[in-house]
Amino acid sequence: MERRKTKTWEELTFADNFLFCKILESEPELCRQILELLLGIKINRLEVPQSEKTMREFSETKGVRFDVYTRDDDRIFDIEMQTTSSSNLPKRARYYQSVIDMDNLQRGESYRTLKDSYIIFLCLDDIFGKGLPVYFFENACQQDQSLKLDDRAYKVFFNAEDCDKMESEDMRDFFMFLRGRPAVSQLSKSIGEKVAFAKRNIDWRRFYMTWEQEIKFQRFDAKEEGKIEASRENARNALSMGLTAEQTSQITSLPLDEVLALKEELAH
Repeated sequence: MERRKTKTWEELTFADNFLFCKILESEPELCRQILELLLGIKINRLEVPQSEKTMREFSETKGVRFDVYTRDDDRIFDIEMQTTSSSNLPKRARYYQSVIDMDNLQRGESYRTLKDSYIIFLCLDDIFGKGLPVYFFENACQQDQSLKLDDRAYKVFFNAEDCDKMESEDMRDFFMFLRGRPAVSQLSKSIGEKVAFAKRNIDWRRFYMTWEQEIKFQRFDAKEEGKIEASRENARNALSMGLTAEQTSQITSLPLDEVLALKEELAH
């Protein structure tokens, strides 16, 4: 994923992950209105949204962290704010779907009890490059597209870049607002008011400052780990070419005991 400079507190907007998650978690009614707008459905009762909800089915499997996770009586919703272009979103959506299903089907329960699920990405760019304002996916037969699998699992990617093509004026305004245009509709104005109010929340500001520093540390650690892994790969190549462990240690700056361990690994 593209790395962007971390914004200051004053620069944050609703399209930034921190405020997006915090506001929707603290404003269930606003979350309900946004879901109804996005999906064109009616939601009578919505559970309190959970921001950055983490799920891991088994200790050895990759965990996921949903931006905003909520449900009503029959459906589960995951809303992801995507401000950077990424080619891995389709497989990310696939994995999120599998984790949601595993989490919501208890041992001994019938598959019929699986709730409808919606994985929703609010993308500022067109990740598919087809110029469509919305990409709505559900499983269908390749030989007869009118035949749906009816597994009730949906993946929806909104493209704010082409939001002027959206049929609903409120939808157009919502995504234009995400892209930095002034709010026009009542919903966007309401979100703008929540953002302004959030900016005056001292606790959230302090939390963001701590979160911002943690992100910087994580990026530094990831960069350093990347350098170390590159050195390990260079060491493997050097050993494969016949250099001694001592020579390999010298040219890669890796400790000799680590090079010896890599040499033993290659021998197997």
